[in-house]
Amino acid sequence: MPPTEAERRAVADLCRRVREAVHAAAIAVWSQAPRVWVAGDDDPARGDAGVTAVVPVRCGADLVGEIVWRTTTAPPTAMQAWLVACAADVLAPMLALISPDAAPPPAAAPGGLVGVSDAMVQLRAGIARAAASPFPVLIEGESGVGKELVARALHAASRRRGAMVAVNCAALAEELIDAELFGHSRGAFTGAAVERRGLFEEAHGGTFFLDEVSELSARGQAKLLRVLQEGELRRLGENTARRIDARLIAATNRPLHAEVLADRFRADLRFRLDVVRLRVPPLRERREDIAVLADHFWRATAESTGSRARLAPSLVAALTAYDWPGNARELQNAIAAIAVHAPVRGLVRGDDLAAAWRTAPATPPASLDAARRAFEAAYVRAALARCGHRPVAAARELGVTRQGLKKLMARLGLRAATASGPLRPAM
Repeated sequence: MPPTEAERRAVADLCRRVREAVHAAAIAVWSQAPRVWVAGDDDPARGDAGVTAVVPVRCGADLVGEIVWRTTTAPPTAMQAWLVACAADVLAPMLALISPDAAPPPAAAPGGLVGVSDAMVQLRAGIARAAASPFPVLIEGESGVGKELVARALHAASRRRGAMVAVNCAALAEELIDAELFGHSRGAFTGAAVERRGLFEEAHGGTFFLDEVSELSARGQAKLLRVLQEGELRRLGENTARRIDARLIAATNRPLHAEVLADRFRADLRFRLDVVRLRVPPLRERREDIAVLADHFWRATAESTGSRARLAPSLVAALTAYDWPGNARELQNAIAAIAVHAPVRGLVRGDDLAAAWRTAPATPPASLDAARRAFEAAYVRAALARCGHRPVAAARELGVTRQGLKKLMARLGLRAATASGPLRPAM
């Protein structure tokens, strides 16, 4: 929408003060695409001969405008540039609101999988391929990365019209496994006054999601294996088998191959579950998604609380710098905590971020060489994120050639760390 007269006066006053502070001949503010004058002097580039400088104005990762200023004597000094950059930070939230082509809120991908990183693009492509197949899917990833969202996206994209039934294996009581998973007939045990369908039957024609499958007990693993092998089950108290048609999706925050080696999980069940594998990368491997997720969570939180405040670039930068061991769930909780103390209007700045998320350091590496590699990997990742993952631009920023950047990434193992693994059969 176009700027109001009050907004123009506020920007014009800021332009006047900056022009006096930096001794500029002229200064103006423009919004982006199409380039529309907002306030200040009429286009400084049309004035007398001199040096014209353009300072981009960014709100988060979006370019929302520019400050154009002209000096008639010498190129801008470092102090002058710093003062104009400070003005750009002040103008950023205003231009983001009044820019004619202000970007709309990022739409959530199917299933709520928000993210712009290469890893998330590959994950969404993997979900589309897996959804078209009838095979079991194993979703691996740390706690809080959104494994259940992936499972729900798989179910939504599949052709199955039945319900999706989810069960937390860690919460299944040992003595209730049979009744919960397979159901029971009337009189099967004391208190069984009526017959009851189990969760597997509830998922007939749909999807059965086993969350934290690595927590399933040895007895539960044996029972599950039987159903997967035979495609049928028996209710407690019945002698006849019932055919079952449910697509199985399992999720775990611990790799099943490691659980098999530790003798905590059956190898034969692992091979039944690990047919199509999807890995959900943690936030620290896709930092470019943190700003997008923060904005997504903030919009939802602000809507529920009635807040009209906006996240300042300094706050987004602080969020991006943190490692998020709790991943997207921890980030969502951090945004909720910020909303409690945030003003109703204006900017929410980095100082409003709780100390736990602002200062908590990552786990230190074990050796100097490991620390050097960790620093280099983080530095290269940040450069790639700032340059939109354009290798040439990132190499230029890092002061290396494109081939040098490719070799550096191979040495640091960044390609494997930032990509969600392709669909592959279990080994």
